[in-house]
Amino acid sequence: MKTKINILIITSVIAILTLSAIQYYLISNTFQLQKDAYLKRVKKELKFIEMNEREDDWDNTYLSKTQNLIKSYQKGLLSKEEMIFKFSKFRDSLNSSFMNYFNEELKKTSLKFPVKYQQQITGVVLLGNINNDTIVSPKGDGFLLFGDELNPKTRIGFNSGKWNSESTSKHDKDSVLVTEERIHLEIRSNSYIDIPEWRTAVFQEMTGLLALSILSVLTVIGLFIYALSSFIKQKKIADIKTDFINNITHELKTPLATLSIATKTLQQDTILQNKEIALSTVKTIDRQRNRLQNLIDQVLNNSLGFQEITLNKNTVFGKQFFQNLINDYKLSKESISVETHLDESNTQLFIDKFHITTAILNVSDNAVKYGSDQLKIRTKIIDNSFQITIEDNGIGIAKEHQKKVFDKFYRVENTNIHNVKGLGLGLFYVHQIIKAHNGTIELNSKENKGTTIIINLPL
Repeated sequence: MKTKINILIITSVIAILTLSAIQYYLISNTFQLQKDAYLKRVKKELKFIEMNEREDDWDNTYLSKTQNLIKSYQKGLLSKEEMIFKFSKFRDSLNSSFMNYFNEELKKTSLKFPVKYQQQITGVVLLGNINNDTIVSPKGDGFLLFGDELNPKTRIGFNSGKWNSESTSKHDKDSVLVTEERIHLEIRSNSYIDIPEWRTAVFQEMTGLLALSILSVLTVIGLFIYALSSFIKQKKIADIKTDFINNITHELKTPLATLSIATKTLQQDTILQNKEIALSTVKTIDRQRNRLQNLIDQVLNNSLGFQEITLNKNTVFGKQFFQNLINDYKLSKESISVETHLDESNTQLFIDKFHITTAILNVSDNAVKYGSDQLKIRTKIIDNSFQITIEDNGIGIAKEHQKKVFDKFYRVENTNIHNVKGLGLGLFYVHQIIKAHNGTIELNSKENKGTTIIINLPL
């Protein structure tokens, strides 16, 4: 059975891991698709950057400025570094105007998360008839034209462009035209966007799918746990049933064997003629009959739950009731030392005398059965309850068994059922009787040091 449980657990874990892996794969693909769709929507919302007259004006302005600076550079009035520096200062004032426009237009979109924009000049080449003069190398980092400086690792490509511009550069001296040269300029640029919270946006759109996916996995895990617990519970019930059958079989063997011998004895003519022996044999049969009847009654009565127990309650005086009970017990167990400390107030209790007596005797007999030769029985009033404490010096109960000793048919596994007789119903019966009286019962025990059972009955 243990092997079957292990196989069930391993198979279920593999199935859950496989399902989780499939879910992860599907969610990852869906996440990528949602990301692409989201970025596509963002780019569509940002089309205002390219489709407006002001953008064209800014482009024309910086192109015109670039051409003028190139002309000065060709005339030898500026070096490359000076030309780029002058353009950067001009760019700063132009970008300030662009950013104001960009932020205002961004507010008009349906985008819920901040978006950053960057347009970068990636290459400026002066094309000549013989040689080209590279002002800004396409292989370099380029420089900012419009927007914010973005992290190259997180930015997302938005657009790219290339402008080819031709103009005429006149070289004159003393107002007399000396030469006229055409300028062929190629400018390359890339634009990028950065959405710091794009993952949050995508996950928000996937909330329903994620919830459904997690719910499905949790449902499978829940079903697995339920199936496993049911399987273990059924195994426990089967083990208890087997243990009960073994115990009751053992309990029945002795009286049945005695009855078999007695009946065979009575079948002998010599025995029938001896009235004294015959009468003794009949008494033996009657005792064994009573033993069998008590055994059957114990199984029937102790199998009832506390809701099904009918109580015949009467008012009794606590001290007198327990003193009489203990005195009777001492007479039946002369070899057992019983120490008592009873509440002196002689408080009145409303209880079923028969069931409470049986419960106390069951606890005491159980202690003796498991090695105790000393009992301490105390009663006292605590928090509007009548408390009965029964302490023994028996073999004790291991911690892992303590919560189960009040279960029906439960017996500690390391106990040999042939050495300690019983059906595992005694403490279950005690528990049911105390619950039927709306009381509580608790157990404290240490192995090889004894057990203490505390019963509280409401006043």
